[in-house]
Amino acid sequence: MVVHSHVFFLARDPVSVPIARRRVRARVVDWGVRLDEDSRLALDTVTSELVANAVQHSRRPMLTVAVHANVRQRRALVEVYDGSTALPRRRRAGTDAESGRGLELVEHLALAHGAERTEKGKRVWVELALPDQPVTRRQILAGPRRAVRAVLSSLGRRGRPPIRTPHRPGTTRPAVPAR
Repeated sequence: MVVHSHVFFLARDPVSVPIARRRVRARVVDWGVRLDEDSRLALDTVTSELVANAVQHSRRPMLTVAVHANVRQRRALVEVYDGSTALPRRRRAGTDAESGRGLELVEHLALAHGAERTEKGKRVWVELALPDQPVTRRQILAGPRRAVRAVLSSLGRRGRPPIRTPHRPGTTRPAVPAR
């Protein structure tokens, strides 16, 4: 099982938010992970929220951002480490408020999320779903067994098509059960 990981550091500055967003997405794409519109939007939004909150609440000059992807399990994990020990909490945002909706947004986009204190501050993390990935040339070249497993795994996620027998004149066609 291959899990891709990358860690980078950013200055605690508002200009780091779009930089983090671009770097996380670029790294995931460099690993050969195909992102659809929904997963790209979720990855960008979550990265922006985590880094923006760290920029706002940390007092240390640097932030640490980590991204991990497990293609087989179709999961991505984004982590941000900052120097603040205050854990995120849900707030009620007024209708005209410009902030206070980030945690709610993250909750809707994430499979799982959390935060915990560390020796030097805290770690905030979000796990996201990745879309089905096509069978790659590398999987095919790695050997027929791996290629067959990858194809069967892919079919298992989408549901197998019904088996249809060819119709020969003079015979009755068996009914295919509805799914």
